[in-house]
Amino acid sequence: MRRAAAVAGLLAAVVLLLTGCTVAGNRAPAVLDAAALAELESWGLRGRVALNREGRGAQANVLWRQQGALAQLELSGPWGVGAERVRIEDGDVNLLSEGDWVSMCAPGMQIDELEMLCESAPLTSLPYWLRGLPNPGSPFTEYSSGQGAVREFRQDGWRIEVNALARSGDLAVPRRLNISGPGASMKVAITNWELPPVR
Repeated sequence: MRRAAAVAGLLAAVVLLLTGCTVAGNRAPAVLDAAALAELESWGLRGRVALNREGRGAQANVLWRQQGALAQLELSGPWGVGAERVRIEDGDVNLLSEGDWVSMCAPGMQIDELEMLCESAPLTSLPYWLRGLPNPGSPFTEYSSGQGAVREFRQDGWRIEVNALARSGDLAVPRRLNISGPGASMKVAITNWELPPVR
């Protein structure tokens, strides 16, 4: 009887030890790998985005692929049947419409909730902000948040909060972000990063 109790106690201790190791191994990173993320030329992410502009809101799944200065997006969900394809390049946002790329920022072409993409700060800075980085071409102010944000900074009238991190390969990357500015806000939940191997 005593031997059975000892074996049971030993097994319980092993289980607790293994469980502790698993939890510690899966613990979210505490610090963003900002320097490594800043060096990336090409990267991608999948997730969900919720946009709100002047009280009008919508959500969609997003696939974002960045290659140098070119960003290609696929948005699926409430913004139309199937998926919308968007390209951000050379200071413009283009929407694929009936086989042609047309400027989404031209009069009459805006999708209300996506109109924030046509404003100069998000247009040029989103590829940095999504990685949790300020745009190096513009001044910014870093904050130490008391609200539990991993990183918070302000740039060009916008507030960027990295609220949670995850690990993608060897890098600590954003998992949840809030981006808010004049009359608009965007919440991003990233489920998967597509990153090149770290050299």
